[in-house]
Amino acid sequence: MERHLVTVGDRQVHYARAGRGRPVVLLHASPGTWRPLRALAEELARRFTVYALDTPGHGGSDPLPVAEPAMADYADALDETLAALGLDRVHLYGTHTGAKIALTLAVTRPDRVASLVLDGLGVSTPEERADQLANYLPPVVPRGDGTHLVAAWHQVRNMFLFWPWYDERAGARLPGTVPPPHHLHDVTAGLLDAGDAYPLAYRAAFTCDPVPLLGRLTVPSLVLAASDDPLHAHLDRIPEPAARIRIEGRVAGDGSPRALAARVCAHAAEHPDGVTDAPAPPPVHVAGALTRRYVPTRLGQVLVRWTGREGTGRPLLVLPPAPASGRAAEEVLRQVGGVTDRRLRPAFAVDLPGTGDSDLRADGGSDLGVDLADVAGAVEDVLDALGLDSADLYGTGAGGTIAAAVAARDRARVHALALAAPYAGGTPGDRLAARTPSLAPDDHGTHLLRAWHLLRDGALRAGGRERFPDPGLLHDRVLDIVKAWPTYGAAFRAAVLGAATPRTDGPHTPVVVDPIWDPFASGAEAAPPSPYGDGRGGVLRMLEALDEVRT
Repeated sequence: MERHLVTVGDRQVHYARAGRGRPVVLLHASPGTWRPLRALAEELARRFTVYALDTPGHGGSDPLPVAEPAMADYADALDETLAALGLDRVHLYGTHTGAKIALTLAVTRPDRVASLVLDGLGVSTPEERADQLANYLPPVVPRGDGTHLVAAWHQVRNMFLFWPWYDERAGARLPGTVPPPHHLHDVTAGLLDAGDAYPLAYRAAFTCDPVPLLGRLTVPSLVLAASDDPLHAHLDRIPEPAARIRIEGRVAGDGSPRALAARVCAHAAEHPDGVTDAPAPPPVHVAGALTRRYVPTRLGQVLVRWTGREGTGRPLLVLPPAPASGRAAEEVLRQVGGVTDRRLRPAFAVDLPGTGDSDLRADGGSDLGVDLADVAGAVEDVLDALGLDSADLYGTGAGGTIAAAVAARDRARVHALALAAPYAGGTPGDRLAARTPSLAPDDHGTHLLRAWHLLRDGALRAGGRERFPDPGLLHDRVLDIVKAWPTYGAAFRAAVLGAATPRTDGPHTPVVVDPIWDPFASGAEAAPPSPYGDGRGGVLRMLEALDEVRT
């Protein structure tokens, strides 16, 4: 599936897209992202163009500009997103929170929805709603020992064992089994990544009574739930439906993505009126101070953040200290984009292949065959996709090593090179393996603690007391690697194993600049002295030093 972003006003919505033909839009449950719907989307993509959207405030979608959004706000946001995607009329599927968003849109904008599938529609009593609002949504508060990660894992795991998840009495036990660890991981990572935003969609769902909406529904609709879904029993709470609404239970075995896709396909086939083939993805427009987009590379799609007015000044491309994502460089982007004199530049930061929200495709589906040349080539592909014929590169940590490799490969396009603590090789294999251990999800979430203490211990090695980060920053960096757990170490390993001392002649003599905080920095070294001045001391000083470089 290809990943995209669409600009809706001043915010961006992330979605995954696959297939060809008429559009089917999928809305996920809370908490989490589109990822648990991947298997369903891939099945539906055999016959349709599938859009799997991240709810606002979740995954790659920006939150709504509302302090306490109601379900109507989420439905309006969905309506605006469909318009931005060029979709006049769609088949719509939603599960749990996504079901209530889909239902609300179908009631308020029936012209948008040709057919509707509601999978797991919650119909709670006033007493249940009050209890859920009081107990269902504990905040995510990073702790120094990392136990907040395991608490979130336990919360998500219990969602498949008890209803509600915090009631562990025998009478609240669900009949189903716990999903495999990778599924639990996707949901938990989505909850942790949403942070303070994750309760918002939940609150909107808990306070939305679907029964009056069902009474106003005019769209042909299928309401269903698997027998092991905690909301299966709520099917019996739905009043006698009108002829346009069909209610079905599903046995546990029919809860497979293939069986569910068959039901969605059959329902859509019964109601094709007004639905035309989906258009091509629209281009990404500038959204607020910081905009994101995906670009294709030889190693898969890469996420790029950018800021600054286009067409003013020489662009700056930032390669962060892998395995950190471009999120680590956002403050640098804001400062570069905020310079108001002649040095005003467009600035970009890259999630290197396999890190953060970027893909990694390699021979055999493994990151073991990716070397420094591959990663540097992917960065060149980014430059091509962004249309940057000349740019300065700023790389820090492993990103510095990669930036030096790009400059060596493409000396005509790289105007100047700013490096902070690049790796120069020589790291023993056993130490490299210790820096990038397996973070494969396990049944009990202990891989999250491994990730936490991997970075925390690295932070202790990398600097003194004054440089030790607060738990919030560690939390963000841990999310960078656990979101990309199969491949998070690929760019770092490629940089360390392929590192060489940067050249010290010509315009690509590195300008020494400030590093971005890097818990993997032990073993990195300072760049060689530069005849073009010292770029340390802040972003403005770095830009001045880069401007001194003459090709």
